[in-house]
Amino acid sequence: MKKRWIILSLLLILFLPIIPEAFSEETQTILFHLKTGLKHDDAQICVAYNEIWAALEEGLKVNVLIDADATNTFKIGWFGKDDIQEYKLPERLRKGLATQFEVPLEQVPETYGAYLEMLNQKGAQFYINSAFLVLAKIEEQMGTVENVSAKFFQPITLKNMLKLRTTADYYLVY
Repeated sequence: MKKRWIILSLLLILFLPIIPEAFSEETQTILFHLKTGLKHDDAQICVAYNEIWAALEEGLKVNVLIDADATNTFKIGWFGKDDIQEYKLPERLRKGLATQFEVPLEQVPETYGAYLEMLNQKGAQFYINSAFLVLAKIEEQMGTVENVSAKFFQPITLKNMLKLRTTADYYLVY
């Protein structure tokens, strides 16, 4: 009997630290706030895409808020494309991403349009400031994304934007 208690006590000591994690269903949330447009600083959005991928790989729930000048990056232009869709990822970056994420080079997107699609398919949720879309004359009315290239962007209100910020466990601004 004493042996059983010793064994049970040892097992409890060994597994006690992992029990809360095993029963925890809450995934931490990270919000990426993209507010710098491609024309003003292309590094901001490009680096954000890499960090979004890293957060997804770490198992975080990823929300992305497209706001301010960044909304112009995704505005459909003269040829039915936005400013970043056909923008090629430098080959050195593609190789670096393949190495860091331990995937074949063929699985690393060649353009930022394909990269955005991949991030969405991996689970990133994208939101866009509906008020700024109207202010910037990209959209005629709140709640639409007719003139934005990524149709999976969800237009949201200012109150919903605030909720995204205040409920996130982590918040990064680009």
